[in-house]
Amino acid sequence: MAARPGASPVGTVRARTLARLVAVLAAAATLAAACSGSPQGVEPTVASLDPASGQTPSESTSTTVEADDQESDDGTAGVAEGEGGSAVRDGAAGSGTNDDTPDAAEEAAPGAGEGEASEGAGSEQAAADDGVSEGGSADGGSSGRAASGAAASGHGATGDGVLEPFVTGPIAPLTGSITTDLSLAQRRPLAVKVGNGDPKDRPQAGLGAADIVYEVLVEAGFTRFLAVLHSEIPSRVGPVRSARSSDFDILEDLATPYLATSGANSTVRREMSEAARSGTLIDIGAGRMGAPYRRDRSRPAPHNLYFHYENLGGGDPGSLPGGIPDTPPAALFEYGSSNSPPLDDAAGVSVAYTILYGGEASHVWDPILGGWVRIQDGTLHTTETDFGLAEIAPANVVVLWMPYGRSAADRRSPQALSYGAGQALVLTAGSVHEAVWERTEDRVGYRFTDTAGNPLTLSTGSTWLLLANTSRPWPLAEVTVLTASESNQLLADARAARERSEQERGS
Repeated sequence: MAARPGASPVGTVRARTLARLVAVLAAAATLAAACSGSPQGVEPTVASLDPASGQTPSESTSTTVEADDQESDDGTAGVAEGEGGSAVRDGAAGSGTNDDTPDAAEEAAPGAGEGEASEGAGSEQAAADDGVSEGGSADGGSSGRAASGAAASGHGATGDGVLEPFVTGPIAPLTGSITTDLSLAQRRPLAVKVGNGDPKDRPQAGLGAADIVYEVLVEAGFTRFLAVLHSEIPSRVGPVRSARSSDFDILEDLATPYLATSGANSTVRREMSEAARSGTLIDIGAGRMGAPYRRDRSRPAPHNLYFHYENLGGGDPGSLPGGIPDTPPAALFEYGSSNSPPLDDAAGVSVAYTILYGGEASHVWDPILGGWVRIQDGTLHTTETDFGLAEIAPANVVVLWMPYGRSAADRRSPQALSYGAGQALVLTAGSVHEAVWERTEDRVGYRFTDTAGNPLTLSTGSTWLLLANTSRPWPLAEVTVLTASESNQLLADARAARERSEQERGS
C-alpha cells in the first residue's frame, strides 16, 4: 500500500530534533511556572513523545470496507441484445432504429443517417459473420462497512516508532481510499456501457478514472465493459454502447446508479424499465436524452459516441435526474493487507476467448505504477485522460469463474449469472491468490476467501472484475496464471511495440 501522507524521514536527525523539542517544552513550562509564581522544582506536564508510548489520545483506527450483493439475468448467445431508442449525433437526440438489431441502422439524431453499422441483435451477428466486431467508440449498508461519509483519521508509525498524524477525510466507498471530496455522499454512481469488442473502440475514454470495471462476455467471444465511476468523473466516457441483460443484476449493488447506454433492443429496454421502476437504476441512455451525448467525428461510427457528465441535467447540479441520492453506495469489497501467502512466482493472469472473434486480455504487475497493467491481444491497453493517454493499471484485478445463461433478449446473447459462488483469482499488491468468490442477495458486494476459507482483502484503489464464462454453449474462458518472467516479457514487448508505433507515426 502507498505510504500515508505526512510521514517524515527516519533517523538520527529525528532523534536529535525530538530531544531538543522535549527540552524546549520543558524549559518553556518551567519559565511559565516561575512567572506565575509556581513553586520551584515542580516538573511541567508534557505530552509523551516516547516512540514506545503507544497511541495518542487523538488516534483512531480505520474501518474496513465491505459490501453486499444481488442477482443476474439469463443470457443468449451470438447476437447483440441491442441498442434501441433514439440515436445521438453531435449531442442531439433523435429518432432511430434499434442499433443492436438485425439490419437496423444505428440510431441517429436529426440529420444523421450516415450509414453507420447497426449494433443490435442482428448487427452483432453480422459483425461476426463478416469479421467486424461490435464495439464502442474510443477515447482515450451492510454491517462492518464504512459509508462514503465516514471519516478516517489516525496516526501512522514511522520507521523509528514515532506516531505521526496522517491525512483524514471521508472514505470513497467504491475504492476504499481516503478522499478530500466531501460531496461523494451526495453523488450518484455513474455506470457506463463501454465498447471493447473492436480495436476501433480503443483507446477508450474514462476507464482510468473508473472505481470499478466489470468485463462481461457478450456475443461471438467479444467482451464489453460496464464502467462504474463515482470518486472521480472525467470530462468524457466512451465509446458508449448498448445495454445487455447481464447489467441489471450487477447494478443492484450500487444504490440506484445512473446507467448511460447508446440504447438496447426491445427486450432489454423492457428489462431496463423494470430495473428502473424497482429502483435498481436511473436510465439516462441516449434513447431518453441527447444532451449528455456527443459523437466524435474523428472516429468511425458506431465507435464514436461519448457521454459528457457535465451536460447531464442541463449542466445544473440541482436538476440531475433522480436528485440527490438518499443513500450513498456501500463498499463492495473488503480492504486490507493481511492476506495469506500467494501463489509462488505468479505476477499476472491472462483470460482468453479463442472461439470466433474472441481475444485475450492480460493483467501483469508493474511495481512502478503499483498496478496491474492491462494488455489486450498483445497491445498495451491505454485510456484517454485529461492529460493524454495513460496505461490502464488498476490496483486490483479479480477473475471470477461464473456461468452464463441465455438471455431472454436474444438466444445468441450470453447473460452473466453474477449471484452465487465459484473459483476466483485475486490479484492485489503484486500477488496472485487462488480464491473463492461469493455474492448473495442479502448483502452488497463480493466476499473473497482463500482455499482454506480465510478472508482475502483488496488494496485500496480501482478494481477490475473479469467475469470468466464456465458454461456452454458460449466460448469458455481460458485462464492462465503468468510467472514473473512471462509477465515482465509480455509487458516489455507491449511497451516496445507501442514505442515503435509512436515513432512510426511521428516520422
